[in-house]
Order: sequence, then C-alpha cells, then structure tokens
Amino acid sequence: MAHLVSASSILLATATLLLLLSAAAAQAAAAGAACHNDIVALRTTCYDYVQEGGRTLPPSSNCCATLIGLTNVPCVCDYLGSDLDIDLDKVFYVCRSCGVAIPRGCGGLVITSLPHTRM
Repeated sequence: MAHLVSASSILLATATLLLLLSAAAAQAAAAGAACHNDIVALRTTCYDYVQEGGRTLPPSSNCCATLIGLTNVPCVCDYLGSDLDIDLDKVFYVCRSCGVAIPRGCGGLVITSLPHTRM
C-alpha cells in the first residue's frame, strides 16, 4: 500500500511540474508575441522620426501613444541595441518629446535618466 502512495505522489508531482512548465512556455510565447507587436507598431508609427539621416522632426501623437503603450520594454531595448538604421540621438529626442523615460541599460546604452514629463 505504501508503494501505491509513493507512486501516486510521484505521478502527481510530475503532472504538476508539467503543468507549470506548460504555463511558463505559454507565457514566454505571449511575451514574444507582445514584443513582435511592439516592434511592428514602433516601426509603423515612429520610424520616420528616428531613422538615420534627414532632419530631426517632432514625433506625431500616434508615435507618442505607441511609445507610452509599450508592453515589452526589455525586448524593445534589445531591438534598439541591434538596429543599425536608427539614430540614437533621435530616439532620445523622440522619447523626451513624448515624455517617455528610457530605462538604464536599454539597448546596451549608458543612460542616466530622461524626464517623464512632456517638454
């Protein structure tokens, strides 16, 4: 009888572990989708304001709304650090204009802080 209890305990523990792993995998997939959606939205609404070359332009209200509504900031920071056709000075300008702070270490950059309020 003790052998049955032990086997059922192991089975229950294994099932619980599998459920936790499945939940973690689903959460990671959702985070990946949120990251992709954030990057596509930023490219669509803000790229004209941060691309290399050309003049520095004030961002549109749509660009600011997209920045403010980001759901996966660490992922966007990783993307920022890898994209070569983005002018980082313009990124700072756009974020500052929209009242969005860039987290320290975003994209591997050394950033002290940016104001949270609109200029």
